Amino acid sequence: MNGNYEKKIDIRQVIARNAGRPISIAIIGDLCLDLAYQVTTDQAEISVETGLQTYSVLKSTPALGGACNVAVNCKTLGADRVDIYGIVGSDFFGDLLISLLHTHGIETEGVIRQEEKWATHVYHKVFEKGVEHPRFDSGNFNTPTEASIEDLVAVLRKRLSGYDAVIINEQVPRGLHSESFQKILNQVIESSSSDSGVRWFADCRKLNDMYRDTIHKLNEQEGRLLYGPSCTVSRQELALWLTRYFKQPVVLTLGPDGAIAVDESEVIHEFPGIHFAGQIDAVGAGDAFLAGLVVAVAWGASLSEAAYIGNICAGVSLKVLYECGHPTTKEIISLAEKADWRYHPEIADDERKAQYWKDTPLEIVVPSQMKGFPKVAIFDHDGTISTLRQGWEAVMEQSMLTAIAGEAYSSLSSKELQSLREDIHAFIDRTTGIQTIEQMHYLVDLVHHYGYVPKKNVLTAVQYKELYNKELLAMVDKKVNEIRAGRLDATDVTIKGSIDFLRFLSSHGTELYLASGTDVDDVKREAALLGYAEYFEDRIVGSVGDVSNDPKRLVIKQIIETQLKGVGESCVVFGDGPVEMREAKRHGLLAVGLLSDEVRRYGLNMKKRNRLVLGGADLLIPDFSHASSLSEYLGWEVK
Repeated sequence: MNGNYEKKIDIRQVIARNAGRPISIAIIGDLCLDLAYQVTTDQAEISVETGLQTYSVLKSTPALGGACNVAVNCKTLGADRVDIYGIVGSDFFGDLLISLLHTHGIETEGVIRQEEKWATHVYHKVFEKGVEHPRFDSGNFNTPTEASIEDLVAVLRKRLSGYDAVIINEQVPRGLHSESFQKILNQVIESSSSDSGVRWFADCRKLNDMYRDTIHKLNEQEGRLLYGPSCTVSRQELALWLTRYFKQPVVLTLGPDGAIAVDESEVIHEFPGIHFAGQIDAVGAGDAFLAGLVVAVAWGASLSEAAYIGNICAGVSLKVLYECGHPTTKEIISLAEKADWRYHPEIADDERKAQYWKDTPLEIVVPSQMKGFPKVAIFDHDGTISTLRQGWEAVMEQSMLTAIAGEAYSSLSSKELQSLREDIHAFIDRTTGIQTIEQMHYLVDLVHHYGYVPKKNVLTAVQYKELYNKELLAMVDKKVNEIRAGRLDATDVTIKGSIDFLRFLSSHGTELYLASGTDVDDVKREAALLGYAEYFEDRIVGSVGDVSNDPKRLVIKQIIETQLKGVGESCVVFGDGPVEMREAKRHGLLAVGLLSDEVRRYGLNMKKRNRLVLGGADLLIPDFSHASSLSEYLGWEVK
C-alpha cells in the first residue's frame, strides 16, 4: 500500500467540492430485516415441558438489512432521493420493513408485496453477554413470481432516467435474483447504457458474472473465485484482471487491509485499511463502503476519491457494535483525519517477502532517503531500551481477566475461560504501545460488554489502572531491588547495545527524546536508575493520565512544529510498538522498528514483525548490536 496515501486526498475538499447538490439513487436487491435480541438466563427457567433452558429477552431491536441498509446509508450520507426496489411478503415483517424504510425517507413504490411463495427475509440474531447464538433465518425458500418481476421492472423503467446511480444488490441464496429477473434486468441495463447520466454498480455475492456492464464492487474472495481455483496472483494483479474481465472499473475490498480501485484507464489506486484498538463489528461495513462509493460518484467525484470515501465509511461502520453503522459526512471527515492506517499487509503477513540489506538482519520495508545523522531521534522506552517491564502482558492479561469475570470467574467453564483469555490476548496485541489509561478505558467497555459484573460494581478506568499498576510495579520493584543490591546492572535489563547507541547518536549532535505510554514519573526514575537519563536531559515524556494527550503524538507534534520545519527526513523514530511507527509515518519521519526479544534482550522476536510492519515501519532491526549495519545503510559515520 502507498504509505502516505492518506495525505494525497483531502477528504474535506472532496466533500466540500462535491457534496450538497441533489442526487437520486436507486437500489435494486434483497430486502432484509434484522431482529437483534439481547438475552440472559436471569429470571429465566428450565422449561417443564421440554427440559430446555429458556431465555429472558432484555431488548429486541429491528434494523434494516441487505439492500435496505445500503439505502439507509445513501440517505444518511446526503442523497436527496433514494428509491428501493425489491419484494417483501404479505406478512407482519413486511409491514415493519416498509414502515422502517418510510421512517428513513426512502421511497417504496418499487417494493412489491408477494403473497405466495415469499416470506419477508428476516434474520433473528440472539446475543448473550456479547456472544452471538446460532441465527434463525426466514425467507430461504422464496421464489419471485413473473407478476412481481414485471411490476417491479415497470416502476424501474418509469423512473430510471431520473437517477444519477443505480445499485444492484444480491445477497441471499433465494431472493429477487432469479434467472428470469437477471435476464430482464440486464436488458434494462443494456437499454440505458446510452444514457451517460446513469451509472450502474453491482455488489453481488454470487452473481458478479451476471451483471457485467456495471462498475463492480466485490471482495477479494469473490474476485479470486471468478479468476479460478488456481488464482495465486497478487491483489493488484487480481484487481487489474477483473477490470479487463468486466471491461469496467472495479473496486476490490480487502477486509481489514483496505481496498484497491482500478479506473477506466486501468490506473490502480490503493487504500490502506484502518487499525482500531477497541472492539469492532464487521456487520454492515461492506454496505457502508458501497454507499460511500456510489454517493461520491453521484456527486461527481472521481473513482479514486469515491473509493477512498467508501473505505472511510466502512471504518466508521466498524466502530458500531451489534448493529449496522450509518456513516455521516461529519463522521467520515473525523475518522479520515485521525485514522491509524494499516500499512503493507501482504509484507506483514508473509515473512518470505522480507527484503534484507546485504547479508544483514536489517529488513528494508520502505527504502530510506536519509543521508547523514538525524537532527532528532525519538525513542520508545519499554521494549526498545528498557526491559524492566518485560512480562507486563501477562500481568495485564490476569488483571483484565479478573476485572471482566468478576465473581463469575470460579463458575466459568474451561471453554468460556479460554475464549475470554483469547479475546484479552487479542486486545492487548491491538493496543500495545498506547497509554495504559487508554487501555483501561477500553477495559471498562469490555467489562460492560461481557456483562459478568453488575453495572453498579464496574470500576472506572483510573481504578482499573491502579489495580494493574500495583501488580506491575511489584514485578518491576523486584528487578529494581536486584539492581540496587548489585546483583543486576543496566546491561541485564536493557536491549543489547541500546545505551551505547544513545551515546553514539548524542556524540554526533543528534538531540534525543524519550517518549513512553508509561507514567512519566516512572519513566524518568527508571532512566536515571539505568544510567541513560543524561542523554535525554529534560526531553523525557510519559503518560500523565490524559487519553487525549498521548505522549508520543505530543512529542512528534512539538518537534515538527519547533525543530524540523517540515523536513521529516531529519528525524528518526525507534520503537518496538505500532503506535510510534504510525505517528512517525503520519508525519513523514523515518520509522525504525525493533524486533526485540525482551527475555534474552538480543536477537529476533518475530511475533512483533507483523504489527510493526502494519504500523508503518520503514526498517526493522533485532536490537542495537546491529547499529553498525543501520548506520552504514543510512550513511551515518561509524566510529
